[in-house]
Amino acid sequence: MIVVSIIMIIGLTLGALAAQLKSYRLGGVMVLPILAIYTLREFFTPVIFIIGTVAAWISLWVLQEYTLNYGRRLFLSAVSTGVIATILTGFVLSQVFPNQLSFETAEAITSIFPGITAFNLMRVSSGNRRAELLIIGCGYLALIAVGVLLLWLFPTFVTQTPPFLTLQISDITAWIELRPHGSPHSRVIPGWIVLIILPISIFIYEGFRQRYDHRLVGIVIIPTLGLFTVQSSSVVIFYTLGATIIYYFITYIQYMTLFYGRVLLTVSILLGTIYSLIFGVFFSQLVLIPGVSLFFTGIFVGIGAYNLNRVSRKTRLAHIRIDAGLFVISYTLLFFLIDIPVTGLLHDNLVFYIFVGIMIVALAVIEMYRLEQSIPDATAFASESAFARSSVDGIGSYESSLTADNQEDK
Repeated sequence: MIVVSIIMIIGLTLGALAAQLKSYRLGGVMVLPILAIYTLREFFTPVIFIIGTVAAWISLWVLQEYTLNYGRRLFLSAVSTGVIATILTGFVLSQVFPNQLSFETAEAITSIFPGITAFNLMRVSSGNRRAELLIIGCGYLALIAVGVLLLWLFPTFVTQTPPFLTLQISDITAWIELRPHGSPHSRVIPGWIVLIILPISIFIYEGFRQRYDHRLVGIVIIPTLGLFTVQSSSVVIFYTLGATIIYYFITYIQYMTLFYGRVLLTVSILLGTIYSLIFGVFFSQLVLIPGVSLFFTGIFVGIGAYNLNRVSRKTRLAHIRIDAGLFVISYTLLFFLIDIPVTGLLHDNLVFYIFVGIMIVALAVIEMYRLEQSIPDATAFASESAFARSSVDGIGSYESSLTADNQEDK
């Protein structure tokens, strides 16, 4: 895990500098280091990633050329197309090379990053796109080289934390003849559950955003935390504590530096990665969390803290309560669909957890009710508009198209 954390820190730093100095997107805040890390773990990753990105790019081009869609709709289209393309590509490769790629590792294949990359590249001007692609390629190869050198030169260095790249399923261990340590955790979550989580979470996230103009903690963070918590009940405490700490850190950093947007998000994810690395080095023997779960939960800590920072103070408490309620609901569904292992949440002390869960869901429902009540009535909103009361060229307010005509309605 030390190696993947170093790759992540270097990649995030490169992305922050590129965004701050040259306004380069590099395909997304986390795309470059995540792509390098998964390439070391599975050598088919670049093929899957490129096919998913090209498919998402084609969908964006078609929508821009033949429809009036823009902004968020284009982004969702790119993400959805990229996910479908990566799933299909992974399935085909798993059938052609069954000994090389196992389609059961659906968590690694169903990624939103190809769609994000295509969307960000589409937003870059054609004159700068070639230069940005060149920087992405060079940065990707540099991160791969850093990872290989660290694993090769310091083989005992990586055994101090929960394994990530040194598991038996990692391709890099066989390629550089590195002795794997640790064993992968037993699979307790069926692949079909993982595959349907992403579209459902996107639907809930976007529906909530459009209905209440309110952002949740992240598109896939809540259900993914549920999946991690099935393997280790400590993930919830680790995330909650980390998100709180990093939130105060980035709030202070923003106050002192005026950072915002992509740069502040990068700083937040960077701090989340450092937080998970410190935990892995000093506390991994006391609290058992798998290396993959620990690494990605650290990333989620940074994203969650950043999104909490973006929310206004007035709705920040509602943000926390609703996110917590959605987590309880999603984990309850997992509880009924799978057998929770000994290390997972809700394996014992059911009465206590049920009581706490009911309280959390009740608070979330109260906040949802308040948000629902805050939505103005459409007719009242239109009647209060300045245009509804205007009189231009002899047209009175009673003839405004913004106000309903009771006679016409009848």
